[in-house]
Amino acid sequence: MKHRIAIASIASLLALSCAGTALASAVVGPGVGAPSSQNTGPGAVFTQPESDLPEIPGRIDYFTETVSNPVVKVVEKYSYEQMEKDIQTLSSRYGSKMQTNVFGTTMDGRNLYEIILGNQNAQKHILIHAGIHAREYMTPLLVMKQLEYGLEFYEKGSYDGQPLSNLLDKVAIHYVPMVNPDGIGLSQFGISYIRSEELRQAVRQCYADDLALGRTQAAFEHYLLYWKANARGVDLNQNFPANWELVTSSSLPSYATYKGASALSEPESIALANLTSSRSWAATISYHSMGEVIYWDYEGNQQYQASKELVDLVAAQTGYRPAGSSGHGGYKDWTQIKENPIPGLTIETGNVPCPLPLSQYERIWYQNKMVWTAVAKYVMDH
Repeated sequence: MKHRIAIASIASLLALSCAGTALASAVVGPGVGAPSSQNTGPGAVFTQPESDLPEIPGRIDYFTETVSNPVVKVVEKYSYEQMEKDIQTLSSRYGSKMQTNVFGTTMDGRNLYEIILGNQNAQKHILIHAGIHAREYMTPLLVMKQLEYGLEFYEKGSYDGQPLSNLLDKVAIHYVPMVNPDGIGLSQFGISYIRSEELRQAVRQCYADDLALGRTQAAFEHYLLYWKANARGVDLNQNFPANWELVTSSSLPSYATYKGASALSEPESIALANLTSSRSWAATISYHSMGEVIYWDYEGNQQYQASKELVDLVAAQTGYRPAGSSGHGGYKDWTQIKENPIPGLTIETGNVPCPLPLSQYERIWYQNKMVWTAVAKYVMDH
């Protein structure tokens, strides 16, 4: 196509506000509001009148069109198996615009995928990951949609005066859409999703211990809905060597808040750490839920200025509140203090408890759909 879709200059995005969108064949407009559809079942499509959506001052949408015949469908429980199918289909449709690598396996033997959008030999690279916490499984759907839109608008989109094709020639985006597929499947589908009998017994032991410790009173099936850890009961985002010994942790493996026997004790956290150490990254983005907050700082942060500039940009895109990190053991915190430190953000999507209902997706998509382009443009210019 000869025309290009214009995108606002970051310099004009000074007002912190929120936004919402419409999906599939619906009209896309700026702003945020409650979805007009009450159907929250799998495959629901939301539409919302543009007049209902408050505008963000100075912001012009870059995705003013939708993907025709989208591969990534918006569903309540976006599963690992569907993600695998979508990765294969996107690769067939878009060819050399993306590359897929397997960079590790989980406790239960599932592959961990890295998908590169853009020039693999670019001068600069950004790492975006999601789904490290099991019950936060709307974040893999979000980043898979970011990927699909990046692929679709690769040749016909622009950002701040830069064609997306030029931006993606200079800055490659590496997506890790699901760091914790075992835990996500456990939260979505229950104990039968886990293939290993040893791991199933570990999950049952977590429940017994959490009952005994007064950490839950829920029935087993309800308890699993709120599972946050990997299949061995370790919170992966408390398992990184960022003052790991100071992490406030449960005493035993659990559905949440157990930091593990040691830093980087789990195959998923080891794989992500190895991927992070495999190249020099210009920035990292970690997607979580919930709270509409962006954690950008940490004690000993060696990338303070760049992280501060990034949070200002992303806050303008999303309307989320910037905040420092008070805990320990997190991925973003480790990347900011390690040797060869990396500027980074942890973005908390959603404003109701997890697992997020499908009715939250509209709001989250419109708030976050341009985050990767804003970060890529910043990286290209610095």
